[in-house]
Amino acid sequence: MKSLVVLTCVVGLCAAGCAFRAGAEQETLSVEYRGDIKYSAEDMSEERAEWGMLEYRIIRTIGEGCESRCLVQDYDTRVPYKLGTECGNFMQGVVSTILLPVTVPLVALSGTDAKILGEHLKQIGHNLNIFLATPPDDAYLFNTPARRKPIGEPRESGWTPVRETLAMPLQNARVEIRIDALGHSGSGTTDEKGVVAFDVSKVARDVRTHEGGDFAEVAVQLLIKDVPGSDEAPVIKVTSRIYRKATGE
Repeated sequence: MKSLVVLTCVVGLCAAGCAFRAGAEQETLSVEYRGDIKYSAEDMSEERAEWGMLEYRIIRTIGEGCESRCLVQDYDTRVPYKLGTECGNFMQGVVSTILLPVTVPLVALSGTDAKILGEHLKQIGHNLNIFLATPPDDAYLFNTPARRKPIGEPRESGWTPVRETLAMPLQNARVEIRIDALGHSGSGTTDEKGVVAFDVSKVARDVRTHEGGDFAEVAVQLLIKDVPGSDEAPVIKVTSRIYRKATGE
């Protein structure tokens, strides 16, 4: 009989996945915005302009009048057992389970509050991990790597209004540059900081400068391509310095 009880406990432990249940988590995979979104460019070319490079940080500003929608994924988070005290807890749970045929009648005959018996059974469940009970303290969760299992497929939240103005770098966006005065065009992609660079050294020698000067200020158009929710590419107009003495001269 004892062997059967122990075997049942072990099977229950294995079925529980040998892990504490830490609850459900939600991760935001992406955020989509729509509405009156504004784009601006911070000219960062000063240090590299003499080498025929134009560099900009593209900023996307989202404020009131815009809406946001998130793509989220739900996870079931579990924290696995660690060796050491956890093994001791498990053995204590096994012993307590074997003694249940004795302890339960004794508690019932003694007239002890049923709540105490319930707490005792919960502690056994915690030790054996059969009921996927949470650990007794948060330190266990913080010090043990968690395992996450996706619950269903990613889902979209509803559109919600943006309450606070957000100004953030536009990452991984394709940007085209046009300099009509020099008949030049090109394209680049922003990095994780929203920075994109363009090589204009080949047209820099065609820049007309004032007498005694080595640079000219020219009108530059930056087109943000493939923007979700926008039929036309937003255009940012800036004025940048282009030095006539570029690399190769």
